[in-house]
Amino acid sequence: MKPLILTLLGICAGAVAQAQTSAWLRLPERTRLLVDQRVDLLVEVRNTESATLRVTANGTDITSSFGAAVRTNLDCDAAPDVTFRANLYGFQQAGNVNLVATVTTPSGTFTDSRQISVLPFSLANRRNIILYIGDAMGTSYRDAARIIGRSADVVPGVSGLREGYFDNLLEMDKMPVSGMAMTYSSDRIVPDSANTASTWSTGNKIFYNAMGVFEDGTDCTWRAAGRTAATLSTMIDNPRVETLWEYLKRKHGYRTGVVTTADVTDATPAGEGSHTAHRETRAEITNQYLASPMLSGEPVYDVILGGGLEQFEADKRADRRDMVAAFRGKGFSFVGNAAELRQVTGNTNRVLGLFRRGNAATLNSSGIRATPDGNMDVAYDKLNLTRPGSEPLANFNGFTDQPFLDLMTDKAISVLSAGGTQPFILMVEGASIDKQSHPNQAAGTVWDTLEFDRAIGVGRRFAQGRTTADTLVVVSADHDQSMHIIGVTTATDTDMFDRTGALDIVVTAPSGTHNAKVFRDANTNVRSSNLYTNSGGDPNNSAGREGPPALYYGNVADTGGFPEYLDLDGDGYPDNKMQGPRGARKLSLGFRTGNHTGSSVPVTAEGPGAFLFTGYMDQGDIMFKMAATLSTDTATLDAAVRLMQGLPTNPKTPGK
Repeated sequence: MKPLILTLLGICAGAVAQAQTSAWLRLPERTRLLVDQRVDLLVEVRNTESATLRVTANGTDITSSFGAAVRTNLDCDAAPDVTFRANLYGFQQAGNVNLVATVTTPSGTFTDSRQISVLPFSLANRRNIILYIGDAMGTSYRDAARIIGRSADVVPGVSGLREGYFDNLLEMDKMPVSGMAMTYSSDRIVPDSANTASTWSTGNKIFYNAMGVFEDGTDCTWRAAGRTAATLSTMIDNPRVETLWEYLKRKHGYRTGVVTTADVTDATPAGEGSHTAHRETRAEITNQYLASPMLSGEPVYDVILGGGLEQFEADKRADRRDMVAAFRGKGFSFVGNAAELRQVTGNTNRVLGLFRRGNAATLNSSGIRATPDGNMDVAYDKLNLTRPGSEPLANFNGFTDQPFLDLMTDKAISVLSAGGTQPFILMVEGASIDKQSHPNQAAGTVWDTLEFDRAIGVGRRFAQGRTTADTLVVVSADHDQSMHIIGVTTATDTDMFDRTGALDIVVTAPSGTHNAKVFRDANTNVRSSNLYTNSGGDPNNSAGREGPPALYYGNVADTGGFPEYLDLDGDGYPDNKMQGPRGARKLSLGFRTGNHTGSSVPVTAEGPGAFLFTGYMDQGDIMFKMAATLSTDTATLDAAVRLMQGLPTNPKTPGK
């Protein structure tokens, strides 16, 4: 529902004088905050050159918190407008707040109001929180990683998946509490990684591509003219809402961190510590990391690990600022490869690790970022495995010593927990589950999910090794994508890795001509352009298949049984190739789109307060549930989880 405008705009083309005045309090209909979680209160008054303001919260006048009226061009029209702001305002009492803005103008008096839910918070438990986000890791992605990763031989010739049961499940499977999260953004069903990251970090619905801000009347400027240095000011003037990372650091001295295999200024890591109307403002995001406007100019994170070196390099920034040097000036140690990261100890106070630069990176013509993204190379390539014929070969661009996510996670926890006196909150992202899913590269996305799961194991072992149960571990995803498990197919190495025998398919349809290049690994990686078939003789499809004939490579042949993956070097990752006659049976995976979907995503939790994460929830609930584990006595809930796990009548899932 759009925010209430008590007097609708009556603007006619060329008739500004007839436009009606209106007042708009720019907060979502269902704003939810913790006690003293800061938010910018913005009142927009359209079609007037002067106005006075009165704002009350449950009848108490808070007008003095607002600045004077500022002339602002709203809606990109010629009409005069003004705005009033109360930056970084915090409501100090829990409960429902009736916020009313009353604006008096020469045209009359106008009001707008919001009901804000303020949830209680006081730090009763100095606990650590580790939030793991598998980007795009919906249910099928977890399932595919489990089948491939845990079906590998446990001993030579004996599969880890027999008669439908596993000898060992994924780390994320072993967590005792599960739920599901709805991922819708404030303005659409299918979200992106920016607004979802902001939802779980602030507790509020955010609009598509935005992080930590609500919409405002100047958004029309950058939407119409593009995202450039010239329009940057209208992308960072939106009303902000504080993240849990910022909140805990500001109020309780928490140590904070983000770890990712993406560019560290990409949406998921930026969602915990930046505020912008568009995720492309990468240079501004680095500025906010260094000098957070929510933390009186101090760094928002103590640990930053991932890719994206180019966003910090002077020759690839419009301001020519050396951001690595700037972070060093704030007490950060800098590391650039796995060997240097291994040398990091708990004595390090702050660390910035940037392990990849984008190939041929340069300052983008927009002036607000470097391109392309320096995302870290995926696990499949770091393992030096042979890519299937339809997936691109690795190009490390000289960055051949990139750490795996489990090492990055281990070092982040070591730095953040050093000394044991200050608790920490950490987000760890497996980024290329998503980035390999966009181009429908099944091997890339599944092996990245396996890498991500090993990082989850690091956090679980840390939590389990604590002398007191003081660490909550939560695993979820920002959104889903379209990969599905089709069955099992036979693919010999000859077919799996062939790059020369691709078949070009051209389909002419009323909507236009469609082209597809189908490689011989197609039955293991069925893309939408490869023409899904229906070999079962669907009575609703007389041809027995969807779309035109799939020709030589079309039929997805389900051989029955289970896949056969081999871990030839014993590193815990299947090798995706044969040894002699064994290893040809592969999981068949299919993609229907190259983009996100609107499906709900799994949530699993372990540790103090984990029981709060059971059931269906909104993604914003994740933030409030994490906060609740810190501010409430969860002993009864924790005991219930232990009781459930220990009941002799409770069946034990094989492999768990």
